[in-house]
Amino acid sequence: MKIHKLLKLAVLSACLLTVTGCGKKEKDVPALTETTDISDENAINNTENTGATGDNTEITSEEPAIPPYMAPATDVDGIELTDEILEKGILNPGNPDRLKIAMERAAKGEPLTIAYIGGSITQGSNASSQNKCYAYLSHLWFKETFPNSEITYINVGIGGTDSWLGIHRVDEDVIQYKPDIVIVEYSVNDGNTLNKETYDSLLRHLLESDSEPAVLALLLAHENGSFAKEHAPIAFKYHVPIISYSALLSNKLVSWSSVGDTDGVHPKDSGHQLISYLLTSYFRNVMSGVYDDVTSPYKVPDLKESSTKCRYDSSKILYSDEFFRYETEYFTAGGVWSMLSNKNGWSTTSAGSFAFQIKASEIGIIYMQTNKAPEKNDIVYEVYLDNEPVGRIKGYDANTWGQHLEYFQVYLDDTPSVHYILLKPSEDSTGTDFTIMGIGATGYSEP
Repeated sequence: MKIHKLLKLAVLSACLLTVTGCGKKEKDVPALTETTDISDENAINNTENTGATGDNTEITSEEPAIPPYMAPATDVDGIELTDEILEKGILNPGNPDRLKIAMERAAKGEPLTIAYIGGSITQGSNASSQNKCYAYLSHLWFKETFPNSEITYINVGIGGTDSWLGIHRVDEDVIQYKPDIVIVEYSVNDGNTLNKETYDSLLRHLLESDSEPAVLALLLAHENGSFAKEHAPIAFKYHVPIISYSALLSNKLVSWSSVGDTDGVHPKDSGHQLISYLLTSYFRNVMSGVYDDVTSPYKVPDLKESSTKCRYDSSKILYSDEFFRYETEYFTAGGVWSMLSNKNGWSTTSAGSFAFQIKASEIGIIYMQTNKAPEKNDIVYEVYLDNEPVGRIKGYDANTWGQHLEYFQVYLDDTPSVHYILLKPSEDSTGTDFTIMGIGATGYSEP
C-alpha cells in the first residue's frame, strides 16, 4: 500500500468521523467534495482503487504512521472566504508530485525543511510580529499536520530586493540547507527588464538542485495592482503551482483596506493571513488528493522550453573573505553594514576607489544606498568595464526609503570571459562614505 493512498484514506476517514470535517469550520474542507463523495463507501473502501479493505485489512509495523489529523487552512480575520477566492487564488495547481512526496516523508516522521525567499512581504514587513507573517503562518500547517516530523522553517526574505539578488544568493541562503519545499515571492519587486530572466533562472536552479524541492510561485501585488505579470507564464512552463493573492486584488474579491496597510505596498495581519490561507488550502487539496488526476512524476522541462536563456543559473555572491583579486585606494575589507548573510564586504570613509579583475559571464556590484546623512553618503561612483564607462551608482538618494541594498549589473553575456572593473568617485561627488556588500557573478572562475 503506497503512503499517498494511506494519506488520502486517513483524510477522508477523519472527515467522516468529525462533525465539522477536517478542521474548525465546514468551509475548511471544500477541496474534499470537489472530487470525492465522502458519503459513498465505495470511494473509501474499494480495495482495487484505494488499497483499503475495511476491517479485514491489517497494517503491519512496516507501514508508516498515518497523521490522525489534517490541519485546517489558516483563519482570516474579517474576510468572508468564498469559493471564488479559492478558485482565483489557486491560479494553477501545477504538478504537485514533489509536494506530495514531501508530505509522504513527513507522514513517516522524516524531517521536512520549508524555505521562503522573496522581498519585504516574505520578510514580514508590516505584520504585527514575525509569527504573524504569511511565511510563518503557512509553515505552521506542516507542524500541526505532521507532529512527528521535525519541521525546519527558513525565511530569507530581504526588503526591497528582486529576483536578481535572489538567484545570486539562493545557494547560500536556501539550497545549502537541502529544502523539501521552497516558496518563491518576487512579483512585487521584479520591475527591471532583466528580471524576466533572473526569475526564470531562479525557478530552474531551485528545481534542478540536489534535494529536488517542490517549488511554489507566489504572486503578490501592490494596492495599485502592479506586479510582475511575466511570472505566471514562466511558472506555467515549469508546471509549478501558482498561488495568486494578486488575482484577488485585481478581481476585486477583496478590498485593499481589508488586507493592506496604508503604505499601499505591504499587507497587514489580515493580508498575511489571507496569503497563508491560499497556501494552506492548496496544501490541504494536495494532501486530500484533489489534484491526483494532474499529478505525475515530475521532470524539469528542457532548457529549450524555458522563456529565456536562463543565463543566471550559476550565480553567486563574492565577499571580501573569499575574493582577493582586487585593488583599492582607501577601501577596507571586512565586516560592513549588510542585509546579506555574509557581512564581509568593502567600505570607505575617504571616497576611495575600487578595482578588480574577474572571469565571469555576468558581473554586478551590490552596495548600500541611504536617504540619511548626505554630508557623508552623497557620493557618486563612475563604473568602468575594461576602461569604458558603463554607468553611475550613488550611495545617497533623498527620495529612497531608509538604508537598504541596491545593485548595478555591469556586464552580461552567454559565456564567461575576463574583465577589469573600476569604481572611481565622480568629480562632482561631495560625500566620503560608501559600502560594497559583495560582487554578484555568474559563471565565475579564477582568471
